[in-house]
Order: sequence, then structure tokens, then C-alpha cells
Amino acid sequence: MMTQVLRLAAVFIMFSVALAMQGCTMMGSTQRVHKGDHEKLAKDYADQAQEFKEKAQFWDNQAEAYEHHPEIYNSTHIAEQAAHCREVAQNYRKMADEAAALASTHENLIRRGQGP
Repeated sequence: MMTQVLRLAAVFIMFSVALAMQGCTMMGSTQRVHKGDHEKLAKDYADQAQEFKEKAQFWDNQAEAYEHHPEIYNSTHIAEQAAHCREVAQNYRKMADEAAALASTHENLIRRGQGP
């Protein structure tokens, strides 16, 4: 029971940090939207997508480390820890896909001649 509570707390903290980081990035993006600066917005979102992909890869690697080297970790819950890491990785991949879609949207606006 306590392990499950700690796991949920860890997930909550990680997502809070990810959302806070995304929010900080979005503050500058909001100003760019008002200026219609789709070029910079497309780049910001593409950069963010790449960052999220890298974080997803990190968490996939963590899961593999748990699965392939359980002797290193002092835990009887290796499968749960690996599954948790894969869940975090999947969430980062989803955020990367969303950021890439936003980048594509702004690239399409540039092609249509919108923006400064």
C-alpha cells in the first residue's frame, strides 16, 4: 500500500514539473501568438517535441535497466518500477506528438503567408 502511494506521489510530482516547464515555455509562446510570429512558434514547438522525445528515451532506458539489471537495484518490485518508467516515457511521447502537431500547424500558417 505504501509503495503504491509513493509511486502515485512520484508520478504526480513528475507531471507537475513537466507541466510547469511547459507552462514556462508557453509564456513566451503566448506573446509570439499575439505577434503572429509563426516561425518562432514552429521552432519552439519543434524544439519542445525533440526535448520530450529525449526524455521519453531516458525513461525507456531506465525501464530497460530495471529489467536487464535487477541485481543493481535493491527492490523486489522491479517489474512495477519498469512499468512505471514505461508509463512516464509514453506520456512524454504523447507530449512530443502534441508539440510536433503544433509545430506543423504553425509551419502550415507560414506556408499560407500568415505572420509577420
